Amino acid sequence: MTAGRHRSFDKDKTLEQAMLVFWKNGYPGTSLTDLTTVMGINKSSLYAAFGNKEELFNQAIEFYLNKHGVVHSAELFKTELSLNEGSLKERIRNYLLSIASMLTSPDLPKGCFICLSTSEIAGDCLPENSATNINDINKQTLISLTEFFEGEQQEGNLIAGSSPTTIANYLLTLQFGLAVAARNGSSMEELKETVDFSIGLFR
Repeated sequence: MTAGRHRSFDKDKTLEQAMLVFWKNGYPGTSLTDLTTVMGINKSSLYAAFGNKEELFNQAIEFYLNKHGVVHSAELFKTELSLNEGSLKERIRNYLLSIASMLTSPDLPKGCFICLSTSEIAGDCLPENSATNINDINKQTLISLTEFFEGEQQEGNLIAGSSPTTIANYLLTLQFGLAVAARNGSSMEELKETVDFSIGLFR
């Protein structure tokens, strides 16, 4: 009995290629032909390895989060830096600059994959399950940011009377604004100016 036939491609590498196409073109702007061409596989191989277009999209979103999404939050917790660099204001600045660097990277599509996908929900451009997935991701991001600011409030690092939920909403809105600006052609230097102006509310 012969062994089963092995795939002749690297699944993670092809998934990354699919992510880049979805990120650049959006879900409705990406065809199966676009995907198979950049992934270097035929449709039957795509279906066998990843499922249909929606399933591939959801896997691409997960890949994006793991590689380009969660890495920025580490900047918020670098309290071991010098007194000034470890301040809440500077940590938030570094967090936003880390995001801005990704948004404007010449090696990646401009903007944010999650932000782009979020904008596609309102126009019913995403399948229902994918739309739910994106909404859940945004809700979890908001929860995580709120919990972070609650902790900072307990440490006395927020102005008295500040609402962790409101600040978390503000920061998420700012992130999306930076993403749209980057996709519209704003440079890293322009985003940096916006970040520096925006963090003035933090002490």
